[in-house]
Amino acid sequence: MPSLSGYRIYDTAEPCNYTGQKLIDAMKKVIDDHLLDSGKELNLKGCCVGINGLGVILDDERIQAGDLRRVNLGGNKIGDAGADLLARCEAMSKVKWLEMGGNDLGPEGLRALIKSPHLRKLKTLNLYRNFIRDEGATLLAEENELDKLEDMDIAQNEIGDPGLLALANSKALPNLVALYLDNNFATREGRETARHGSLFSKLESLNL
Repeated sequence: MPSLSGYRIYDTAEPCNYTGQKLIDAMKKVIDDHLLDSGKELNLKGCCVGINGLGVILDDERIQAGDLRRVNLGGNKIGDAGADLLARCEAMSKVKWLEMGGNDLGPEGLRALIKSPHLRKLKTLNLYRNFIRDEGATLLAEENELDKLEDMDIAQNEIGDPGLLALANSKALPNLVALYLDNNFATREGRETARHGSLFSKLESLNL
């Protein structure tokens, strides 16, 4: 059963299944406890709020009127629909650091994030342990609009050689200095070739 004790309000294997007023009350409690630094940081790591909980949180007046700079949504099972909700939220317009690991995101969720007009100030984006795969990696390489990104983690995303090589030569990540791609599906040969790509060869930190 879900419990508010210890702030791990849901079993990490399943997202929130509350509805109605019970959901609203639970999410207000989450915001009470996890909106930090005078409204500049929202740390929901491991809360597993799910898509319904995220919708309530993003609509809360404290989030809408806040001054968010850091958002940690790691392990919240929000899926592609949650990424789309986040991408359409104007309260994200000053956020520079976003953690989205372990959220069951696929290519469409990634597309929503990298096309968002409200995430243009992002410098750090962590997307490890999702399902971006080659399709998502290619989207990122060719269509990214978050041109201030400096640091990205897309480890454990089932990315093979096609996606890796697309990223290695991307022109859509002009300010990137660090990229983490370990524990994906690329071959040894693919990784060695990628290291010499026009983007990868100039990075300060590259983990394949």
